[in-house]
Amino acid sequence: MNTLRDKTILVLGGYGRLGTDLLPLLKAAGAKVLAPNREVADVADKKLWQVVGWHNPDIIINLAAYTDVAGAETAKGRDTAVRTNIYGSRMVCEIARYFDIKVVYISTDYVYPGEKGPHAVEEANPCCSYGITKYVGEWFCDPTKDLIIRTSFKTRGTWGPKAFREVFHPVTTNADWVDIIAEKIVDAIGDERVGIQNIGTEPKFLRDLAKAEYPKVKIVDVEDCDLPYTYPKDCSMLLD
Repeated sequence: MNTLRDKTILVLGGYGRLGTDLLPLLKAAGAKVLAPNREVADVADKKLWQVVGWHNPDIIINLAAYTDVAGAETAKGRDTAVRTNIYGSRMVCEIARYFDIKVVYISTDYVYPGEKGPHAVEEANPCCSYGITKYVGEWFCDPTKDLIIRTSFKTRGTWGPKAFREVFHPVTTNADWVDIIAEKIVDAIGDERVGIQNIGTEPKFLRDLAKAEYPKVKIVDVEDCDLPYTYPKDCSMLLD
């Protein structure tokens, strides 16, 4: 059931990978969509109170996030991740509670341990700084009114001769192309779901997603990857 027609939706962080696909889908569902840029609506800036109060939306979708997983392991990156993913989420949720607005918070499958999936929503135990900040960001939501979406997606064109030529394996995931995940997110919002929802497609090896786009992709053993965090081998989720 589509309940989005004539709803006013304020999208924060709407010009990233997910927002690019999400905004037109929300508009197609009949919603009035507002997507101010970061200069106008920084999630961790008190000026956001004025933006929300002026527009008085029915729903706030918080896409704003620091998503550089490796960068979040550095002092500078961690500070930015905390500011955006934690303080920003707190600010959004405090404002939403004051104005009685529903929040849709886009979280990540990196809140899970990254071993032995599929993970139920109760099994959050992040294995990296990025996952920790996104998990803490969830805490400010009201599970009886808000919607927390744990998901993962890839942009079409991620792998190719002029893009990434390697993929880690074995890595199990529910990730899919961002346009596919965006449709599922709009459906979840339109169904007026609340609480924590795992959203993705059937579990698959990340390798298979990469090979579908670029058959010549080079397979790299995940044990051989040189990263400042433990790369999750299995973030697959029990889907709702």
